[in-house]
Amino acid sequence: HPLSAAAFDWRQNTALAPLGPKESVGGEKRTGLSTEELARQLERDLTTGSNGRGSYFISGDLTPEIFADDCRFVDPTNDVSSLSRYMAALRILFDPESSQVRIIDAPRPSSDSRTITAKVLSQGVLQLPWRPRIKPYTTTITWTVDENGLIREQSQEWSISAASALRQTFTLIQ
Repeated sequence: HPLSAAAFDWRQNTALAPLGPKESVGGEKRTGLSTEELARQLERDLTTGSNGRGSYFISGDLTPEIFADDCRFVDPTNDVSSLSRYMAALRILFDPESSQVRIIDAPRPSSDSRTITAKVLSQGVLQLPWRPRIKPYTTTITWTVDENGLIREQSQEWSISAASALRQTFTLIQ
């Protein structure tokens, strides 16, 4: 029977290049923050970042002290279970000078105090030799907070399918 795109788990077949060992990243973890404080920090990381680059989904410029070192990062094409590996992936994936992330709905805590959600618009150029351009797409992000007040999972849903994102990866820049 034919394999449908909807039933196919792209993440199992699109793992990123080896991203190094799982390591502790950043300084001492900032445990005990409220979801409101975490949401404000995530908004800063998306706009200005911890080092002034912002757009952390493409630059890796996030505040590692609010994420668990074994945090899981899931999107339609990848599943990475390590903060250090996620940051390594971001450094090699997008060209931060030719890519951007814009907040549509700022990070906000849910009523259950265990999740934070936001929506962003992303677009950019991948750092591959043929420089593929990824057309603008929206992402709904859910961050899940653990009992220590650290982010233990970041999950993304895209307005484009995993298959479409992968097709764009193999399209020459116009």
